Amino acid sequence: MIQVRRVQPKDLDFIFNNAEALNYNQLLMSSKLENMMLIIDNNEICGIGFFINHEGKCLLNWVTVKENHRRFGLGTMLVKTMLNTAEQQGALQAILPCDCGDFAEFLSFQKVEEEEISDIHSIYRGIYNEIPLNNFYKVSLLDYFKPCSNHKKCK
Repeated sequence: MIQVRRVQPKDLDFIFNNAEALNYNQLLMSSKLENMMLIIDNNEICGIGFFINHEGKCLLNWVTVKENHRRFGLGTMLVKTMLNTAEQQGALQAILPCDCGDFAEFLSFQKVEEEEISDIHSIYRGIYNEIPLNNFYKVSLLDYFKPCSNHKKCK
């Protein structure tokens, strides 16, 4: 059974003991645990991600799935759950730092234009105390979860 949910206290030992496989940086991420979501496959935490809503934007960060669990749609489920939660909390747009452009585009994100990058760096520096990457992608959450929101697939 696959489950996506917020982190719970019982999860912390597993996360700390498997930090390398989960790409978990305790120094940076521990202060953001209330914003962490997990993907669990057969009772094993196999992925984590963080999101924070800030001024109508869902700022995703540190999204990772263990290597042996990749290519099964788990990252997609994790990100879409975070986006859905953020939308329900009032986010209108989502930003994803990502070196995997194919993954971002599969989720209907579009690459952020060069002139917007410095503003996004400032936001991430203020919220996450770091600038994650130089490649950022964004998507509007307006109608994102309505049927046929990806018009390329509908035509």
